[in-house]
Amino acid sequence: MVAKLGKLITISAKVSKELRKEAEALGINISEVIRRTLEKEVKEKKMQKVLKLLTLEVEKGPRLPPGTIVKLLREMREHP
Repeated sequence: MVAKLGKLITISAKVSKELRKEAEALGINISEVIRRTLEKEVKEKKMQKVLKLLTLEVEKGPRLPPGTIVKLLREMREHP
């Protein structure tokens, strides 16, 4: 996934020396791992928010066939 990067800021995290050395020895790009993980977490939280809103709207309206919301969410994930 290639995200369009705007103005960048620095975020710091504390990890043990051993973990950092091991990650570097394994060739792990720590910045990239943090960036991807944060992007994934933000995306998941957004989906949870959408699901909550959808659930509230569905509860207000007529009953939908079982699996409708799951189908809609899968389509949203596959075709963002």
